[in-house]
Amino acid sequence: MRILETAQFQDADKYASYLKTPAGSLRSELAWENLRGFLPANALQHSVLDLGGGTGFMSLRLAKMKFRVVLVDSSEEMLGIARRDGEASGVAGRISFCHADASQLKELFEAESFDIVLCHNLLEYLADPAVIAAQIAHVLRKDAVASLLVRNRAGEVLKAAIKSGDWGLAKANLSAETVVDSLFGKPVRVFDPKDIAAMLASAGLNVVAQYGIRVFVDYLDPKYLTGEAASRQLQELELILGAQPEFAAIARYTQLVARRSSVSPSKGAQ
Repeated sequence: MRILETAQFQDADKYASYLKTPAGSLRSELAWENLRGFLPANALQHSVLDLGGGTGFMSLRLAKMKFRVVLVDSSEEMLGIARRDGEASGVAGRISFCHADASQLKELFEAESFDIVLCHNLLEYLADPAVIAAQIAHVLRKDAVASLLVRNRAGEVLKAAIKSGDWGLAKANLSAETVVDSLFGKPVRVFDPKDIAAMLASAGLNVVAQYGIRVFVDYLDPKYLTGEAASRQLQELELILGAQPEFAAIARYTQLVARRSSVSPSKGAQ
């Protein structure tokens, strides 16, 4: 199901180290803050699917709030890090660690099994994201929430133009299906927000909120990214800008929060 070779995900330590960098940490924290307002009360009564959850940033946060979490990932190494961190945090008992591919959702879980489904930075690695979107809708309960995080095409255009000064690449990224990931040097899919919203609608998921993640931080001098006070101020401003459509449109990532529709998905999305 992946665009990329599985080998890309074998270096789980490299990915875990990236998540501790200012950019990696901010990506996770912003997505978390946007999600929090949609979390149901009475966490003990609700279950979460963290699909492609990797090293478990979201899973651990939710488990600490007493949600029951199933973390699914195709990388045993990623799951190993998540399990180790969960044990160190004392929440591993509330997390089920499942080594499986995203395409196996219908085989693994019954319909309407979860109150929350997270799918962050996974669809860009899949050959057919629409199939996974339909499976996410299948396992969501009525009125449940899905949070999806994908690479934003406009953000990749600006990154090439501003950060690398490669204006030819910036122009090409206006219509490219994939771009080269800077961490692993492999191709990953990019999305236009309107297109992924339409794809989710076809799967039976109605977008109720949309945010931009990392509007400007990628273009800052690293000297502005050090220190707790700077991090706090950056996050505050990023949250404000990411909630405004004109700024969200050019962010590096797009986060969409959707609810399951009562209308059956189109046959093409199944």
